[in-house]
Amino acid sequence: MSVEMTLGDFLNRLEGVYKSIDLRIAAVKSDDMWHNALTVMRFSYMEAQDLLRKQQQELKSKWGKVETSHFRIGIQAWAFDLLEDTLCNQFFKEGKMLLLGETQDMQFGRSIDLLSLKGRFERYGYTRRETDSWPCFEAPDGNHCPLLDNEQLQNEVKSHSLVDIYSLIRELLEVDFHSRFSLDLIVNAPFYARIGNVDFAEQKCSVQVKLHAGTKALAVSAIVRRGDTDTSPVKDKASYPIKLEEADWSIHFMVIDEPMWLWTKRLDLPNATPADYLSVCLIQTAPTALDVEKPSFPTQISRFLESKKPAKAPLVAAFRQFCSLDKLEQYLEKPGQLQPPSPKKPSSTFEGCVLWILGLCGFESVWLGWTEHETLKEGKIEHLRLDILAHYEKENTLLLVSCTTGRPDQDIDIVNSIRQKLYTDVFKDTSIHIRGFIFSSQPSVDVAKQLGEKVGVTIFGGEDIKGILNCFRTGKMADALAYFGFT
Repeated sequence: MSVEMTLGDFLNRLEGVYKSIDLRIAAVKSDDMWHNALTVMRFSYMEAQDLLRKQQQELKSKWGKVETSHFRIGIQAWAFDLLEDTLCNQFFKEGKMLLLGETQDMQFGRSIDLLSLKGRFERYGYTRRETDSWPCFEAPDGNHCPLLDNEQLQNEVKSHSLVDIYSLIRELLEVDFHSRFSLDLIVNAPFYARIGNVDFAEQKCSVQVKLHAGTKALAVSAIVRRGDTDTSPVKDKASYPIKLEEADWSIHFMVIDEPMWLWTKRLDLPNATPADYLSVCLIQTAPTALDVEKPSFPTQISRFLESKKPAKAPLVAAFRQFCSLDKLEQYLEKPGQLQPPSPKKPSSTFEGCVLWILGLCGFESVWLGWTEHETLKEGKIEHLRLDILAHYEKENTLLLVSCTTGRPDQDIDIVNSIRQKLYTDVFKDTSIHIRGFIFSSQPSVDVAKQLGEKVGVTIFGGEDIKGILNCFRTGKMADALAYFGFT
């Protein structure tokens, strides 16, 4: 995610967000002149007075005033509006900085074009010491100040504070700094947006993003790959722009006056399987595309499902949505008095043969198609028709199978609706994986295959069925399972 740019270019991306500048300076006096040992500049969304009171005052109260004859640490808060005219053009350009309480300036020893400083935007940097923080732009500049290594100075500081000089700088300037670092200036600008949480369930990826209300042009992207590398084939993908005005799916919250939002969205990934890998990225789309945050390694979807409770007897649970066990018991106890309607010809023959195929592949299967229970009732509406339920225990997957001798595209929405209803009503927050299939006797189903792929429904036409049967003939059962997407 590391990208090089100038400070000016980065600040343009966060226009209107920053309100203050946190400036911390470690200075050394030599030959009656104050020299910069290390300056750390951070940009903040907080107002200058709040920044100094809430963050900097804690450090001052913990460590006291750090001031000796030849060393001092100054902590300042500037309004962001003063960046260009005062800080850039008056101080950094002239190579000096005003120390608090001093009439004498501290010298940088060079002119600094602050906005042209080149740095990198990445997840971590020198100033990243906390475990939970924002991605940031960070630009280091200058060389190590040799005055810090003067033994007499080090003894002077330690006698005053009882802490060595590098530890004191690290704690008060909040930066990972030591004698081997060849720099004397660090500029840090946080990007106030980050992924808070990612989860996967019910063929949906849930993404949570925490962001500043002023951060613009953000979107999330979820990519499912067959493997755990960026070169692995893409199995499915989904994206969505972040819009704060869509308040029905964003939650506004305040933490210590933070103008932050917690945004959540569920992205459909109908073709994802537990064996696939999921990557979620947070992207700023303008002025140019910038990866704000993405995971270091893709996560296998099965890892998300492990935290969910297992579905109990999934084939039975799904069957009961079509036919109650009491009704089944009546069919078995009173076969002469109560029986389902007669099978429909010729579609019932085709359904029965598909059932054989599923059984030969090793799936536990239940045929619904010859009874009134092939229809899933949704209130008073009876339109969600299904022919076969199957279960593949090895990969914890429930198969919803529809059969047709006509055009399969007419059944795609039905199968997908049944899947969504089962996820919601029967298998919510479980680890079960539900997939939809349509078998058609039509030889060519290319158009329907494309439509089905968009919602995660696999279409088998005449040629596919022949391919599965050839796997049976040659004994290549693994290849037969591959048609269903199982390895």
